[in-house]
Amino acid sequence: MEGSRVPWPEFAGQGLFQPLGINSMMDLRNKLGLYGSYFLGMAGIGFTLPYLPLYLGQQGLSDRDIGIVSTLAALAGLAQFPVGLWSDRIGWRKPFLIVALATVAASTFLLRGAHGLVWIGFIVVLFAENGIGRAVVESLSGAEAAALASEGKVGSALGALRFWKPIGIVLMTLIGGWIAEGRGVGAILLPLFVVQCLAVGVAFLIHESEAKKSRDEEIVGEFRETRPGRVGLPKDAGLWAFAAAMVLYHAANAPGGVYLGLYMKRELHAPERMLSYAFAVSMVAWMIVVWPAGWLADRWGRKPLLILGWTIMAIRLALVSWIRDPSWIVANQALDGLGNGLFAVLAASWVTDRLADPRRSGEAQVIVGSCLVLGSAIGPALAGFVVGPLGYRGLFLALAGVGAVATAVVATLVPETLKKHDEVTDDGIVDPMPLTSDLSTTP
Repeated sequence: MEGSRVPWPEFAGQGLFQPLGINSMMDLRNKLGLYGSYFLGMAGIGFTLPYLPLYLGQQGLSDRDIGIVSTLAALAGLAQFPVGLWSDRIGWRKPFLIVALATVAASTFLLRGAHGLVWIGFIVVLFAENGIGRAVVESLSGAEAAALASEGKVGSALGALRFWKPIGIVLMTLIGGWIAEGRGVGAILLPLFVVQCLAVGVAFLIHESEAKKSRDEEIVGEFRETRPGRVGLPKDAGLWAFAAAMVLYHAANAPGGVYLGLYMKRELHAPERMLSYAFAVSMVAWMIVVWPAGWLADRWGRKPLLILGWTIMAIRLALVSWIRDPSWIVANQALDGLGNGLFAVLAASWVTDRLADPRRSGEAQVIVGSCLVLGSAIGPALAGFVVGPLGYRGLFLALAGVGAVATAVVATLVPETLKKHDEVTDDGIVDPMPLTSDLSTTP
């Protein structure tokens, strides 16, 4: 839809991302609480990416079973959407973050002694990278960072948050590789449970300002007077195009998390420590790119970096289908980290710009997260049926084709959400365009 236009200085310049008289609510306590809980909570991905498929295989699950369980976990992650809307409605995210982190911790403990496809599948739905627990943590942590950011610096704020994710993942991956070689993959779960419990405790440090909530309500009151009511289905073509591009991105990219480790182990005969190195390289590349990506996006615009991220993803998948040496697979994982790092910052920034409403930072993040988990459900589900006839190499080549389609959608159908580069602020930041989308259930 052609969204209603609201003069940006009148709407956002008075405190969309800042409380009364303060540039940012991100004080030391909030940094420790938000960044610390995110760092510790996401560290578990250092187990789920390289080792969870192997662990599930050791428990008797077939490749198809693993694909189905991964799909169910991703579909369960769609529950983040109503959670995000609910958190926007009441104006608090901390309770939801704590419950989600506690769910991840409990599922980590239960997975250690789980047996049987149904029980293991249920626990993986709570535990997996894109399962309900971490999906809520990912989305609402981003929403909290965006809500506490200074005006015009959402990209930088999200980049600063996402910077901590790969650090935890790399540490857990490397430590997990050392534990797995000596005691087996399952032995990683106990120390991981301790880490997840620490994440719950640290999250209690987060404090959310009543003053900021009151000020945002004042802005929303003024905004409602100028925004027409919504009727029928949402018609924002740009937002729908971007949602499709995000789903396609993860439909292409997600099967790598399920099958890359199996491919390296079974066909390339890579040692288990090589799996650790592969995912560590990806996370280091992510860590390097996320902070400058947010900074550049706030100054250059979102779309050029979005196209770059999607292109890198497609090229990386094509290279996996061609490479024969596991050491080159490890090196190629740098492209995986670069592409995913750009997605993590730019996608959330784009949707936040597009919604342009202080009440909807949670909604903006769960739109991105829901597209992520939907694509992560579709990709492994289809991959589970074609990996047999195509083989691992054929699978990755087909996924590269899906990535190319997704890149074309971004390049041709997704608009820029920032002003032209000659409309910059004194400090070089490009302000978001004052467009509000109607993809919302809040009145």
